[in-house]
Amino acid sequence: MSSAVLYLAIVAVWAVVLVPMWLRRDTETTGISRLLHKRPDEPAAEDDGDEEEPLRDEEAPAPRRPVSRATVIARRRRRTSGLAALLLTSVAVTASGLTPWWIIAPPVLLLAGHLALLRVAVGMDTARRHAAAQARAAARTRALEARRAAEAAEPAEVIELITPDEVFDQYAADRRAVGE
Repeated sequence: MSSAVLYLAIVAVWAVVLVPMWLRRDTETTGISRLLHKRPDEPAAEDDGDEEEPLRDEEAPAPRRPVSRATVIARRRRRTSGLAALLLTSVAVTASGLTPWWIIAPPVLLLAGHLALLRVAVGMDTARRHAAAQARAAARTRALEARRAAEAAEPAEVIELITPDEVFDQYAADRRAVGE
């Protein structure tokens, strides 16, 4: 009976890992298809022994779009709730007497490690927001200084252009060539 429960626990852990991966597959460029389409077919060598450079009909893959903050938070929340559900399941199975007490240890360690990583991630997010706020404040200060410097600078001197009385017209009838 205990080996069946152990197998069931292993399946449950893999389901916690694999189901989110399967749900996240939203494009054709992930997983196996990316590996299968990594290289285009190379043309065969010609009869005279010259090898041609392989043709590259495929375009370079599009750059990945940046991950938004909401996506990161949702991913963290899903992972935390999945690990908490795994811990509760292992506690319930142990409390019912089907498994030994040490079955609780891996989910506890996983959840504790995840919470420690979340704590570090929150610190990094706070530092990133603080650095961005400082950069915005420095940019505002530079813009204000540039505006004050432009206002304090001497105005440009306006020079009046003097127009000659006679305007040169190359098509005028009374013009002569040089030296005539």
